Amino acid sequence: MCRLILDAGPLITTCKFSVAGKLIIDYLLERCQITVTASVQDEVVLAGNRYPDASAARQRIDTGRIVVAPPLPDPAIRRLISLYGLGIGEMDCIQLAGHSDWNDATLVVDDHLAYLVSDRLGRRKRFLLDVIADLVRADKLADSLASSMIQAIRSRYPPAFVEHTLLMLGR
Repeated sequence: MCRLILDAGPLITTCKFSVAGKLIIDYLLERCQITVTASVQDEVVLAGNRYPDASAARQRIDTGRIVVAPPLPDPAIRRLISLYGLGIGEMDCIQLAGHSDWNDATLVVDDHLAYLVSDRLGRRKRFLLDVIADLVRADKLADSLASSMIQAIRSRYPPAFVEHTLLMLGR
């Protein structure tokens, strides 16, 4: 089973949009172990308490379907990452993805700077659109369902990213 570390943006997106009456987060949870950092939980669930996506995230966290991981301190990496001006959730996710216990996990971000910082640090990272395409390539997600997911979340991403992802799926 794949392991994903979701930053706040992808968590919100997957808890907000649905396909065939089912939230995208639930399709992912059927195929992947999903983890968020405590700071992402705070950002999405506590700060966004009045939004339906926050409620969906909270429910899945409360039932243990989404795991919350504490930050894994690495002062040297933290100092380095903090130079970029990223948010606490992004920094915690990047640090978690670099820990030896999480080497097989993929960090899922939607912020371009967080993606670049992750790349410079050698982290395994993907945009949510790419995770969906990867699941299709791994035969864990039907092409038609993936296309429907991408159409559902297209408003969250630049048109070029969406069209490129659909082309990757042969659409």
